[in-house]
Amino acid sequence: MNSSQNNIPTTKIIISLTGIVFSVLHSAKVLTFDTQGLILIIIAFLPWLAGILSKAELPGGWKLEFIQQIKEEQIRQKTEIEQLKFLIEGFITDSELNIIRKIYFKEPFLVKVDDTSHFFSNELDRLRKLGLIANFDGKGRRTLLQNDGQKREVGEHFYITDKGRTYLQFRGII
Repeated sequence: MNSSQNNIPTTKIIISLTGIVFSVLHSAKVLTFDTQGLILIIIAFLPWLAGILSKAELPGGWKLEFIQQIKEEQIRQKTEIEQLKFLIEGFITDSELNIIRKIYFKEPFLVKVDDTSHFFSNELDRLRKLGLIANFDGKGRRTLLQNDGQKREVGEHFYITDKGRTYLQFRGII
């Protein structure tokens, strides 16, 4: 336990005791009982109610929100954001990301059929099924990966979809 956690109960006790002292003085007619007296009693118990209440609205328009619950919510949201970031970054492989990045930026991307073409073909098919790329009419994997010894430009056969652009934005690439 760190020192700030050790000070929390002491702070609660001091606030409560101060509130109780003021409420005793108030009931002994040293202080007159009115809205302020009620506020003092409420303040005396607020530290103990922080685990139950998320916020309190006092007469006169005073509003108190309990920071602990806000911090817990922020921690929960941070964890969820980190989980989503992990999923987005792992959604496609680095090789697939390189393909859509090159298509988007219209970088030269020539391919020629060889022993690894079936892997490239599978990557294109997966990206298409995920909706990140689409093929132009009359074009696609078959027209791109013809085994005739010619090199072909990938960007002439495929383009990035709106979903693909959104994915690149999520990844901070565009």
